[in-house]
Amino acid sequence: MKQQFRIYIYFTLIFALAFCLVRYVQFPFDPASWRLKSFEEVVVVDVDSTAKLSELDVDSEVVQPVPIEKDTVITKEFLSCPSQFLKQLNRLNAALQQTSTSNKNIRILHYGDSQIEGDRITAYLREAFQKRYGGSGPGLITVFDPQRINPSVWLDNKGEWKISTVYNRKHRIADKSYGLMGQTASLDGSSYGIFKISASHWAEEHASHYQKVRLFIAPHTDSLNIKGTIKDTEVINDVLPPSSALTEINWEFEQLSPTIKFELNSLGRVHILGCALDSINGVSVDNIALRGQSSPLLHRTNGDLYKAMSEHMDIGMVIFQFGANIIPTVAPNYHFYKVQLSKQFKFLQEYLPNVPVVVVGISDAAHINEGQLSSYQHLSRIRDAQKAIALEFKFAFFDLYQAMGGEGSIIKWTEKNPPWALTDYLHFSRRGGKEVAAYLSKALWQHIEQPQSSDTCLFTESHKPCLIY
Repeated sequence: MKQQFRIYIYFTLIFALAFCLVRYVQFPFDPASWRLKSFEEVVVVDVDSTAKLSELDVDSEVVQPVPIEKDTVITKEFLSCPSQFLKQLNRLNAALQQTSTSNKNIRILHYGDSQIEGDRITAYLREAFQKRYGGSGPGLITVFDPQRINPSVWLDNKGEWKISTVYNRKHRIADKSYGLMGQTASLDGSSYGIFKISASHWAEEHASHYQKVRLFIAPHTDSLNIKGTIKDTEVINDVLPPSSALTEINWEFEQLSPTIKFELNSLGRVHILGCALDSINGVSVDNIALRGQSSPLLHRTNGDLYKAMSEHMDIGMVIFQFGANIIPTVAPNYHFYKVQLSKQFKFLQEYLPNVPVVVVGISDAAHINEGQLSSYQHLSRIRDAQKAIALEFKFAFFDLYQAMGGEGSIIKWTEKNPPWALTDYLHFSRRGGKEVAAYLSKALWQHIEQPQSSDTCLFTESHKPCLIY
């Protein structure tokens, strides 16, 4: 009975206290006036990357763009070229025309994602350049290719090789010795490796023969023994001393495209940065495919080693083709991607100064959307971001999306006979890669041969500061 009385008293006191609070205490808000905004009143603001700081109440960092002057951009065959790029292109054209008399070999680096893997587009660009300017050979290759993904050269391996790539954080190289290719074929201490190079029947006409072999080795702490044999006859027997700098060793052969077997061994760790298979003079075009990447991640490599290797190899042009791996990311604008690309472009300008760069834009791609096969609707926004940052750095921009036909073109390409694209509606077939190479090379020749004419002419202004969120 006493327990029940206590409970009654407690409830009475609580009720009285609540009544007094509601009746006599003034609250600064009226719960009865609470309401949710209707759908029409909820506004989602798409903050543009070029908005002024004073208009935005956000935590942001101002990134000053590359200072540029007013510039004229000439567009022909979907290739937009700032005037500075055209000057660089004309100098390159003049240098390439003189390689036959100067015994000089000039290189073009073709960086890209899985869209260029297997020499898919590069093989035909290489053939176009070598037909026009002379030269032969498949260019710069890795010496360890367990998947044998490059059809332009046969490569066999034995031994204890390991692959180290700029994008594999688990097996990164402490001193970032990745070189131009962003990957190395590595041997640990007290190990050996063998690689054999042969001409490929699948290579294009000019790429199928080479006369000069060049091996590039990162700084190493122990002696490196290299032996080379042709048809069981030893033709190379070199011992390289330890070196704190890039080492190049090269050989020229009277016989075209000899099958050579190299044997390497060292007590210390060795990184082979690549092997170049070229002619004595002319032009070489290198396929540097970095699968799964939205950029080549050049900022993760040793800049001094990159520059040293580029000086050894006389880089004449860079073709930069990425974007497929950005497609899954849907955004109102792609400012974040422009920031990523800006980091790569600054690296190129610092370590390859005055080298013309062509940025190849994203291609069309399709997916199943509500039961229908259709192109991704945000591709043009990715393309626009690529173009804007390319022109900001005074690089040329090739609009591959429009060149292949724009929205829905990838579907038409897969329906051709033979197909120009694979049924993943993203990657080109080899036949499609040949078409892409033809589009780009035709555009370059047009700018070289008819510099005064244009499809369109754009007068660009200096860019305002932009924001990183």
